[in-house]
Amino acid sequence: MNDNIEENHSEQIVDSFLRNLPPVDANGLSVYDKWWIKHFEYFKDHGYMMRPRYRPGWKPSYNPEKVFEKLDAEDGQEMIHGDVMDALRMSDSLVVALKLVKVSTGETRMATFFSNDTNNHNPRNHCVRILEVLPLPDEDDKKILVMTWMRPIMDPRFRTIGEGVQFFKEMIEGLQYMHENNVAHRDCSINNVAMDANAMYNRTFHPINTKKRYDWSGKVLHHSRTRRPPRYYLIDFGQSRLYDPSRSRPHEYALRSGGYMPPEGLEGTPCDPFATDVFLLGNLIRTSFLDGDPELFEPGVSGFEFLRPLVMDMIAEDPSKRPTMDEVSSRFSQIVDRLSWWKLRSRAIKNSEYILSKPFRATYHIFWTISMLVLLKPAIPCPKPLH
Repeated sequence: MNDNIEENHSEQIVDSFLRNLPPVDANGLSVYDKWWIKHFEYFKDHGYMMRPRYRPGWKPSYNPEKVFEKLDAEDGQEMIHGDVMDALRMSDSLVVALKLVKVSTGETRMATFFSNDTNNHNPRNHCVRILEVLPLPDEDDKKILVMTWMRPIMDPRFRTIGEGVQFFKEMIEGLQYMHENNVAHRDCSINNVAMDANAMYNRTFHPINTKKRYDWSGKVLHHSRTRRPPRYYLIDFGQSRLYDPSRSRPHEYALRSGGYMPPEGLEGTPCDPFATDVFLLGNLIRTSFLDGDPELFEPGVSGFEFLRPLVMDMIAEDPSKRPTMDEVSSRFSQIVDRLSWWKLRSRAIKNSEYILSKPFRATYHIFWTISMLVLLKPAIPCPKPLH
């Protein structure tokens, strides 16, 4: 009976998803696609070239009724979010994200605040940098934020414990920096952290099918995070708030983030937004690394149990008992300082890894680790300073 209930629930989710998909024309273009196509010349004039699918007069190179043909074609790769488009910056071939935002949300103000001259080159600032803000000639209430195109943090996989430590360090440091500047993110879940992985790739990867080259000429290969360290960023500041440091910080109602509602949100009790941020970051580490997330089919990664005491304090039900980001940062540094070099260089193993492959992966890892030692690569990757 339970199986039937779960099956019916799954069918309801799929039906709901399909009903909410925007209608498409004969070429498979939705109203969102057509909005971007309408603005193609505007973005081109500002130095940004969208892919062939989003150019005026485009016709599919495949049969739109055949799903597998579409998946195999470059111009069949649709944007993931209707308000975010990828494009090539023509001056240097950098793949960027063009994000459509409403002025009323305040996201433009928050995002550009951490990209100004004061904050832009601070190494502790891990908020995504805004390269340019474009006004829209026909929509005064909206703007376009231009930023480097990012990848999900779990793709490609973490190879070592030290690589994971780099990610935790940058996220803790980044959220601490936001709080020092009297800003609460309020939505810092796994959905709103991303990785600038361009350093890891010799060839530009495709923004939608990230295992392929941008020009669709084959698979794209990458170096490890240890050899070519990426950078991690907090993104999406649509719910962020900047507070007046001369006044007592107001309590806010918590928001559902990444599929999780903080305890204070479940109770409907306003709370210090900084304490809610601490919960959300701790929950990110718990669900993406320590325990996994069954809702997202994320199995978790073994080897990070040394963080559990800190994480459990970060996700305490009583917000007043959670550490501040300054305390999180201090405790994290102390924990990492106690880790041996061999622990940091040991494998970060996905909990879903096939058991029979483990001996072979472990053997390969030993030889790979030797190569990293020969190349003098640190156990905790250290990205090059921003220029």
